[in-house]
Amino acid sequence: MPSFFKIFARDLGIDLGTANTVISDINGNVLINEPSVVAIDLTTYELLAVGIEAKNMLGKTPENIMAVRPLENGAIADFELTRAMLSYFIKKAVKGFTLIQPRAVVTVPSFLTDIERRAVEDVVIYAGCRDVVLVEENIASALGIGYDINKPQGNLIVNIGAGTIQTSIVSLAGVVASDAVKYGGDNVDRNIRNYVKKTYNFLVGNTTCEYLKNNICSLKTENQSRKASISGKDLITGMPKVVEVSAADLLDCVMPLVNETLSSIRTVLEKTPPEISGEVVLNGMVICGGLANLEGFAETIRENILIETKVSENPIDVTGIGIGKAIEIITKKRKLFIRKKNEQ
Repeated sequence: MPSFFKIFARDLGIDLGTANTVISDINGNVLINEPSVVAIDLTTYELLAVGIEAKNMLGKTPENIMAVRPLENGAIADFELTRAMLSYFIKKAVKGFTLIQPRAVVTVPSFLTDIERRAVEDVVIYAGCRDVVLVEENIASALGIGYDINKPQGNLIVNIGAGTIQTSIVSLAGVVASDAVKYGGDNVDRNIRNYVKKTYNFLVGNTTCEYLKNNICSLKTENQSRKASISGKDLITGMPKVVEVSAADLLDCVMPLVNETLSSIRTVLEKTPPEISGEVVLNGMVICGGLANLEGFAETIRENILIETKVSENPIDVTGIGIGKAIEIITKKRKLFIRKKNEQ
């Protein structure tokens, strides 16, 4: 039997994120980590590119090509494009030919409705999996951080992604208290774009906004003088133009994210039983997700909540790593999953 032929495909953990999709194996090894972006030809509806290749096309396509994100605020915005994207990633993760399709464990935000969860199940099935289990994102994040979620111990996790802020207390393989806000890194990008447009009559693209957010924005006072020159289009003349912006200029673009995060944490702590509240004060909280690396963010949260706050190791991939580790727990029939879709 050729080496590329297998009877069973290995089980997959899928973190289907607004900005990035991460696929990992049962040991938490990342197999796929690419942007959740697809590019299609509008005249033939042919899929032209997926992942990093499609992201590089954003804002640079001719009229007949569209590069978009098929997910918005953690939910599926376009079913067919999500299916095509996920099918591509699954085939890339499962190398060779397999007789039986893989099983998948998939992260979902806590606020999804039953209909939205059903859409996630269906899109994964149609993308090439035979069985689907849904897991709340912060349970997967807890596993990725390294917590033993089966212990009767409360762990406070704040997951800040491109489209959502999710705050949860995880204990005994379940969520004790949680809160979710549809606000994230994409909103910061929009704030930056609007600020530059209003202040300089200057239009910049998504890639530039993302660069400023990740490399210039800072909440530390000593770094507010940090500057960058950005290129775009002058709205008055229509000509290309270069302007210089500083971290101080962009501070107001970031503060709404900080305020939303603080509000979400306070909401969860108000719902938390006193026994677990005491543990949280002793153990602190962990921040993960794409915005966890924002300079000075953890320190700002600590100063306002008065609880020890740290950023998880590898915060961008931690949920994707954890969802892979969840496969073994679910296989042992631990009460971790939200709902299971039988094999079809």
